[in-house]
Amino acid sequence: MSNNHQTVNLGSIAEAVNLNPSPFRPLPNLTFLDLSNNNIANIRENMLEGLVNLKVLKLQHNNFARLWKSANLGGPVLFLKHTLRLTTLEMDSNGLDEIPAEALRGLSDLRQLSLANNLINRLKDSIFDDLNSLQVLNLQKNLITAVRPEVFKTPLSNLRLLVIDKNPFDCTCESMLWFVTWLNDTNVTSVPGLRDQYMCNTPLGYFNRSIMDFDGLSCKDMTPFQALYILSSTAVITLIVTALLVRFQGWRIQFYWNILINRTLGFSDATVEEGREFEYDAYIIHAEEDSSWVERRMVPLENDQCKFCLEDRDAVPGTSQLQSIVENMRNSRKILFVVTETLLKDPWCRRFKAHHALHQVIEASRDSVVLVFLQDVHDYKLSHSLLLRRGMLRPCCILDWPVHKERVPAFHQKLLIALGMTNRLQN
Repeated sequence: MSNNHQTVNLGSIAEAVNLNPSPFRPLPNLTFLDLSNNNIANIRENMLEGLVNLKVLKLQHNNFARLWKSANLGGPVLFLKHTLRLTTLEMDSNGLDEIPAEALRGLSDLRQLSLANNLINRLKDSIFDDLNSLQVLNLQKNLITAVRPEVFKTPLSNLRLLVIDKNPFDCTCESMLWFVTWLNDTNVTSVPGLRDQYMCNTPLGYFNRSIMDFDGLSCKDMTPFQALYILSSTAVITLIVTALLVRFQGWRIQFYWNILINRTLGFSDATVEEGREFEYDAYIIHAEEDSSWVERRMVPLENDQCKFCLEDRDAVPGTSQLQSIVENMRNSRKILFVVTETLLKDPWCRRFKAHHALHQVIEASRDSVVLVFLQDVHDYKLSHSLLLRRGMLRPCCILDWPVHKERVPAFHQKLLIALGMTNRLQN
């Protein structure tokens, strides 16, 4: 071999091409290389390194199947990356069932590509994207079932000859509509044997019939159904996601929403005049056993905008206990019950405090009761002991103490909102 030679034919030689460095490196002017009819199974990625002017490469009847598999040890062998000036590539009968997306990358001068008599089934969407100059494409006798625009749109744009017959085509809207439409519209590309060599394999209704018998009008009728399917599927998925989000993260969403609203509008919708009528924002009724909870969870919430009335701490000097309770309830805009089983059994709370609080609410026609549940109390017990039902109050005035510590700030937000609600009845 010498640099003056333009053509090299190495038919029936196998091992010489797998040397390192490449035996072709000293031949930069080589334009034609024939390695067909060998049993070449292992080649190096740099086998064609140095063949910068190679135009024609023949590799038919070898055993390159494993080299282009994604499961190949070390990944696919991209041996064509050194021959970007190729115009003709023939790789028929190599047992290929997979072509990596990068295998033909950069071959923008390629005019003839033959991959016939292989086992190719599904081609990756980007496999032919760089083949802008392709004029002849041969994919005869493979296992191709679909001719999709994502794969073939670029090569078919300039094609003069297409040979893709004797494949088990799937004659369905998804697999064949675009190809049949292209065949009916093209006046440039020659497709030999179109009527008798391009046969449907599936579905059963088109079995062994020409792909040109495929009725594309049936696909147009499916368009509104596909749109409806996509719309309904999106709606169902959105509903499921929303339900799960509300179920597990609803409290957090409400917490941040309350913060946003309250920073903009404030915690209270009560008028300034209404607030000035009272000395306290809420009178707290609780069982003796719940005093520690009130001190730990309620008292720290007091500030310039929120003040509670506690029976022991804020008793009116010089009056009896009963008079002090009545006076302080009258001076409180809200009456807050810390509801537990103990409270419902406390005779002092049931017979006097709860009855007087309810009497004051009815007498003044004010929506001024807030219930904070520390335990899960049945509505029957609540009605029997305090003459109150959950349905009598606004939903925002019924609060449950959270089990999880991270939800305590959200509870505080809800409580401040409930205490800030107006007592005037809404029409």
